[in-house]
Amino acid sequence: MQKHFLPSGAEQVSKQEIEHCYYHGTVKDYPGATAAFHTCNGVSGVIHVGNETFVIHPFYGGDLSKHPHVIFEARTKTNKGCANSGNLEWRMKNYRRQKHVGVADEQTPNQRYRRDVREATKYIETAIVIDKAMFEKRNGSTRAEVVHDAIQVANIADLYFRTLNTRVSVVYIETWQGSNQAPIDKSQDISRALLNFNDYTSRKLFKVDKDTTQLLTGETFQGGESGMAVPETVCTAKSVGISVDINTYEPHLLAGTMAHMIGHNIGMGHDDGREECFCRDWHGCIMAQSIVGLENVQPYKFSECSRSDYIDALRIGHGICLLNKPNELEVRRTCGNSIVEEGEDCDCGTIDECHELDPCCDPITCKLTKEAECASGPCCNNCRLEARGVVCRDAANECDLAEHCSGENGQCPQDIHKKNGNPCGGNTGYCFTGVCPTLNIQCEQIWGYGGTAGDKQCFEQFNSKGSINGHCGVDSNGQYSKCEPENVRCGSLQCQLGNRYPILAGMDQLYSRTIISIKSVEYECKATTGTIDAPDIPDMGLVRDGTPCGDNLICVNQSCVSIFPHIDQGKCPSNHNNLECSGHGVCSNVNKCYCDLGWSGPDCSIQVEMTLTPVQPTSTTASISGQQASKDGLDLKMEKKETPYGGSNNNLSTLAMVFILVGVVKGVFICFALMAVCYRYCDPSCSSTTITRTLLPNCYRLSSSGIFVQIPKLCRMLYEKGCWGLR
Repeated sequence: MQKHFLPSGAEQVSKQEIEHCYYHGTVKDYPGATAAFHTCNGVSGVIHVGNETFVIHPFYGGDLSKHPHVIFEARTKTNKGCANSGNLEWRMKNYRRQKHVGVADEQTPNQRYRRDVREATKYIETAIVIDKAMFEKRNGSTRAEVVHDAIQVANIADLYFRTLNTRVSVVYIETWQGSNQAPIDKSQDISRALLNFNDYTSRKLFKVDKDTTQLLTGETFQGGESGMAVPETVCTAKSVGISVDINTYEPHLLAGTMAHMIGHNIGMGHDDGREECFCRDWHGCIMAQSIVGLENVQPYKFSECSRSDYIDALRIGHGICLLNKPNELEVRRTCGNSIVEEGEDCDCGTIDECHELDPCCDPITCKLTKEAECASGPCCNNCRLEARGVVCRDAANECDLAEHCSGENGQCPQDIHKKNGNPCGGNTGYCFTGVCPTLNIQCEQIWGYGGTAGDKQCFEQFNSKGSINGHCGVDSNGQYSKCEPENVRCGSLQCQLGNRYPILAGMDQLYSRTIISIKSVEYECKATTGTIDAPDIPDMGLVRDGTPCGDNLICVNQSCVSIFPHIDQGKCPSNHNNLECSGHGVCSNVNKCYCDLGWSGPDCSIQVEMTLTPVQPTSTTASISGQQASKDGLDLKMEKKETPYGGSNNNLSTLAMVFILVGVVKGVFICFALMAVCYRYCDPSCSSTTITRTLLPNCYRLSSSGIFVQIPKLCRMLYEKGCWGLR
């Protein structure tokens, strides 16, 4: 969809399809080299080869019938940097970051993250707004040409995000050719421009189905920064960013800035100052604060830190919308664009990419190869489907449910969790959207081991005041809101005990610790805050939605409300006793039973037969983890594996028997060797024969009187027979 504000002041809305002329490519014989082009009016694009970037444009002049083009090496000498720094950079790393204490922290790196976010393709549905200054910098260009330039910027950003298994899809374009619809000009700093743009998108673009909104501007702001974004807000109305176009002839600069801003929206912090960060490219990576890399080389890859920030944000539920496909990713379906579209079984990209990444897919037809049963996914192994019942997604916590392969599809089934309202945390909380939010867990997350919820006196004393030490959020004027008496346990998170300082990086300067005395009893009240210059960004220190605040009451938007309206509608199948899931399972958020071990069927009423099946001890079988065995009516035959040997299983093990057999053989061999020696040196002439120490080592020892002492029996026998002598 396109919306244009014309110079006359009129508005024009169009759903006209934009010509599909945008492509990605590789450079033959140059591993790792990438390119992004558009062919809408001649060939235009960028090529990244190592630490060099080349730009190609049509050449307007001379004999146009020969389609002249110019290609040059890009060397940007302008280094303006990102405005996200200081408190805002701390915000980037900590805003709404709710890592679960316990189960989640104990998971090893090799375990699957929830929703398999590392393997799943993500889609960033992007709305692009082009301001008046962008048109002015392209004096003489038509509106269509400026729009094509903006889409090429998104095409290059898409190239960068492909390394994270993520695609950038433009779902909406708005142009301000006549005048800016929000106060955006060079007389202000970029943070004020960002707030103004955020206000505009919240009021005017809330109906647009998008994940983030990016403003491309030709203005140069007071501070000289080239971009700024609201951190960790993707999938919300506040997910906005501003990118400054500093060179109209080098679109990759604007694309790198926009990718940087989208990275902040998702939850990526700057690479600078993080010891664990490293970039494979010496000139830096996309999330460096300078944006432009060392020696003016434009980065085009994300660092391992950015990748980790991205996965962490997705794992805890920030950015769940990125797992949904856009309604329209491409104007025209194309085999080879790495997007599985209608009529395709698979799409692994170019021929070279398919050969390396997905040998199960035919890159020409986007159909499975003749021998393949599947192309990709956690339930697809070497082009073969995993067996029915194999765990493809582990439960992330006690409110989540594991998923199993169906045996019919390479993808893992829909990620489901326990229905809202299920008891959790030792009956101290309720499952809510797949997690178990309790005050104690949240306090331990911030204050470390031993941190627990503060006494009710802390909540009543501070949250009712509406100050930095306790509040229920901020109002439209940026002032702290007082909590109503019934909502005090849903405001600022009041804690006690634990560490002296918050364990989250950057929060050691954003906390308060107060000791209050009521009726000669002292209470410790510790709270954190994350307020920054932007008053409309929520506070990190607030109690999470779903946290219990009373019997059958939970916190939602800092209000204590009944849990029942928030329990998923509908019921799971039940038996004749009206027991949900027959009392042998738990009901999921999609109203399907997840059966206990040994039970199956849609209502978990069918008891699974337990059989004994002898197998070799080295065989490996897939097992169902936890105490759950069946999901979505999945019938599983549970088998107990034993390893019998003959009629009894009490005999010696095979390994012990092998050692005994080897020992017997060695003993027989030694006996025969000794007999041969004896035969050689005994009667009738053995009395004159001597045996050296090397033949029978340690076989004798003479006393001072010449008598043998402590001679083994075999040696004494040889001596008595005259077959022993000294040399």
